[in-house]
Amino acid sequence: MRSEEHYKQMVGPSDFRKHVPVLMSVEEGNFFYTLNSIRQYSNASVVTFNIDWDDAEVPSIQNGLHHFELQIGEEYDCRMVKGGGHSGHAFTNYVISPPLPDKTSGLELTLIEYFKPFSDKKTGTKIVFRLE
Repeated sequence: MRSEEHYKQMVGPSDFRKHVPVLMSVEEGNFFYTLNSIRQYSNASVVTFNIDWDDAEVPSIQNGLHHFELQIGEEYDCRMVKGGGHSGHAFTNYVISPPLPDKTSGLELTLIEYFKPFSDKKTGTKIVFRLE
């Protein structure tokens, strides 16, 4: 049942308009989480969530990366579309529809970590970016 929402048709971003700078970071334990900007399209927004760590301090991360889900509010559909990574860095792109406003002040982007996609089991990590 939890995965039912993932079968809804997803909006594909089209007609790029601009970048909205965010430039915010949160350090939690051995991890450094960053949102650099929001890419604005006519029909959606795209947020890239970055995670950096010291590979010498956290060498087993390759087997331990978990899944983050983005939540903004009930009026927004947030979907992970792609991601990747290598030693010391990972990224995930999220498509948001309808598009976020160009003036993002007051928005709160919350990323909640789960052990795996379509799981109800949270890790306890919650990263919140309050945009000003």
